[in-house]
Amino acid sequence: MGENKRVTISGYYGFDNSGDDAILKAIVKDLKNKSNNITITALSKNASSTKQTYNIQAVDRFNIINVINELYSTDMLISGGGSLLQDVTSTRAIIYYLTVIFIAKLFKKPVMVYANGIGPIKKRVNKYLTKKLLNKVDLITLRDYKSKETLEKLGVKNKNIYVTSDPVFTLEHSSEERIKHIFNIEGIPLDKPLIGVNVRCWKDDKNIKKVISKTIDYLTRNLNINVVIIPMHYPDDLEIGEDIIELIQDNCYILRNKYSVEDMMGIIGKLDLIIAMRLHSLIYAATQAIPMIGLVYDPKVEGFLNLLGIDTKIDINNLELVELCTMIDEIWKNRSQFKSRLNEVRDKLKAKAYDNVSMALDLLKSR
Repeated sequence: MGENKRVTISGYYGFDNSGDDAILKAIVKDLKNKSNNITITALSKNASSTKQTYNIQAVDRFNIINVINELYSTDMLISGGGSLLQDVTSTRAIIYYLTVIFIAKLFKKPVMVYANGIGPIKKRVNKYLTKKLLNKVDLITLRDYKSKETLEKLGVKNKNIYVTSDPVFTLEHSSEERIKHIFNIEGIPLDKPLIGVNVRCWKDDKNIKKVISKTIDYLTRNLNINVVIIPMHYPDDLEIGEDIIELIQDNCYILRNKYSVEDMMGIIGKLDLIIAMRLHSLIYAATQAIPMIGLVYDPKVEGFLNLLGIDTKIDINNLELVELCTMIDEIWKNRSQFKSRLNEVRDKLKAKAYDNVSMALDLLKSR
């Protein structure tokens, strides 16, 4: 690829969400490592921060004129990764991402849907638009098999669909020294085994807070451990974490400061077990073979656990204290076996994550 090429990345960027920030970081790193002749621009809610953080170009995603100009000038659009094509959070989101794809195809640009998780898509019009546009894109990679099933049910007949894995599997965590420094700043001791908890705002917040707080009390009383609550999206996760802390007796801590993707991965790497709702807290754990329990609020969480070949999951809408504590006890007794199984799967998923960038560059070269 002799001449300089322009690549535009569309996703949920600039919203202070660690998981989506990690996706962008991984895509940018992998593209730059594989090619010296690429100029990358991200569509972001916070363009100035995105420019500074990732050392790339950025455009305000809500400035439609600038977005159109960017798509007209680019050599390829990457849509993703993450769960962009779903209408559970809102219809506006899926319409936005589909519109970006539509404009790029209008300008006859190659479009790659990059390591996406697809669905749930509830509304008929959104299903129709997704089907129409994904049949027109040049390449689709998906981060789990559940997403492939969703596309098949929608009637997407695109012949270039591949299941790979999340881009974050190619990232590395911060140094041991840096992570110990963070634990020191946060006042979290490392003298006992450590269990991490991540929760997000959801429909039945009251029950979630009650069950999680009682679970933490059970753990600190019976397992001689410390617990740390790990926010992944600010300020929402921090607020619900603070509410849980107020209900707990002792030996529980919370990360109060925001940290980089690499730092968050390193923090989670210090855990002996994580109990989490947000997908990327589980992905950060999987990259380091940390045993996990997924609290399933969205099919993407179940899809990822299925990809790992583990069934340690609980439906967040039916969260019960006894079931959660029983599952924790089982994993705790057999955590070395869990780690061994995760180590095997992790290496395969890391290799598949690199397939995303190889296919992206092949598409770019072909145009």
